[in-house]
Amino acid sequence: MQVTLLCGLVALASPGPWEPTLAPDVPPPASGSDVEAPAATASPAGEASSAASTPAPAASTPTATAPAVAPVTPATPAPADKATAPAPAPAAPKPSKWAPRWEAARLAEDPISQDGRTKWRPGVGVEVASASGRFSLAFNAFMQLQATALHVPGTPGTDQSPGTADHTDFTLQFRRARMWMSGNVFTKNIKYRITLTFAPVELGFKDGVPHRSPILDWFFTLDRFRDFTLVVGQYKVPYNHQRMNKITSLQFVDRSLANNEFTFDRDIGLDLRSKDIAGLGKLRYYLGVYLGDGIAKYGPSNFGLMYLGRFEVLPFGQYDDLEESDLDRSMKPRMLIGAAYGFIDRDPHDTHGFAGAIPADGGFTSTHNATADLSFRIAGFSLDSAFFYRNGWRIPGNAVDLMGQPITPIAARNGIGYFAQAGYLIPYTPLELGVRYGGSRGMAGRYGTSLPDQTEVGGVMNVFFARHFLKLQLDYLRLYSSAFTGPMDQVRLQLQATF
Repeated sequence: MQVTLLCGLVALASPGPWEPTLAPDVPPPASGSDVEAPAATASPAGEASSAASTPAPAASTPTATAPAVAPVTPATPAPADKATAPAPAPAAPKPSKWAPRWEAARLAEDPISQDGRTKWRPGVGVEVASASGRFSLAFNAFMQLQATALHVPGTPGTDQSPGTADHTDFTLQFRRARMWMSGNVFTKNIKYRITLTFAPVELGFKDGVPHRSPILDWFFTLDRFRDFTLVVGQYKVPYNHQRMNKITSLQFVDRSLANNEFTFDRDIGLDLRSKDIAGLGKLRYYLGVYLGDGIAKYGPSNFGLMYLGRFEVLPFGQYDDLEESDLDRSMKPRMLIGAAYGFIDRDPHDTHGFAGAIPADGGFTSTHNATADLSFRIAGFSLDSAFFYRNGWRIPGNAVDLMGQPITPIAARNGIGYFAQAGYLIPYTPLELGVRYGGSRGMAGRYGTSLPDQTEVGGVMNVFFARHFLKLQLDYLRLYSSAFTGPMDQVRLQLQATF
């Protein structure tokens, strides 16, 4: 049934009479909005393009009678708004010949106002900008409707427990439902971004009560100086590359098992960065200090902070590296090599990811963390991989059990993680096939470990109706864990729409 559904949706992805007609050299927009992407500007491109496309009148047939001299009229000054409007942005590269022929037309932006300062851009939403460009606002939202079937093996019984039988769990939920607002204030060099979530799973609902704030991101970017850009607020910590990727631009239904275990997710703090050191187009850096408590801990904190450094090399030059899948299908190779180190002093969670939990003993965990990652794109082929390392120790808390006895602290989740995934877009179609392998291994070392050995292997099929803005994903993963007696099988079907 799922295969039949996919075939039907692929047929719907082909253009119909409702599709706009677009010149073949008009490029589509980028497939997502980077958190550091420039805010909306007041570029009335529609006026410029319409003027340029107006054909000149045909020359009249010459006759023997000399034409009368037309009276000279004074030039009419241009309206104020046209005179002060900034120049249009440079044209983007032409779409690939390997892309579906209807893709560029489907992704074309749609002006709302005649001056072009208010427009609709697929994946970016509604953009409004002042005449000077000093103020702007972009608003959009997206949702991921996800169906999951998970087969869990049974566990044998013991003297203390009767064990469990094999069972299959099914869920249908809004895995994510978010709203974004972004733009600039007072100057184009002060940008802001706000992300709010409305999905129950992200709000941590338990017994009908949310346990997390709806605020995911709320930060400012001051990019007056290219090599010393300041970002301050709550946002995704730039530690590992897959976590930095746009959540709407993933190749699989969700990120890898290793990412979920070792990532730093979001935190409150600040960093200095450069997305293009010295203007060379090949180097980036990030240096940050954060509160170290994550986004699921509220109330007083200690001075145990988190410190981060990351460096990236792009051998073939800059590109939109925060998208998985090579939807640009360019014949030019693109690559990113990155490495990062982070130290977390007295983290109140067992891990710093979104699923990190407060230990039962109520203590803290200090950890050294390191990662290295690689991304590569060419002609519709994409490769992403990463390696993680974590080593830390516990500071026991004072929590007691129901009998008043101190709760025995467990070891930190020390170990390594890794993953590699690759995908290929079938030429002239919106279809992509991909594979993934990854996992984690506990390493006891000096401080012991509570991290189980885990492995994931599987594949994915994607149907892009409008790149990442509207897509259907079907993936299968076989999951192994030392915490279970046998493998688990997981199938996920997800519809994503960005408004």
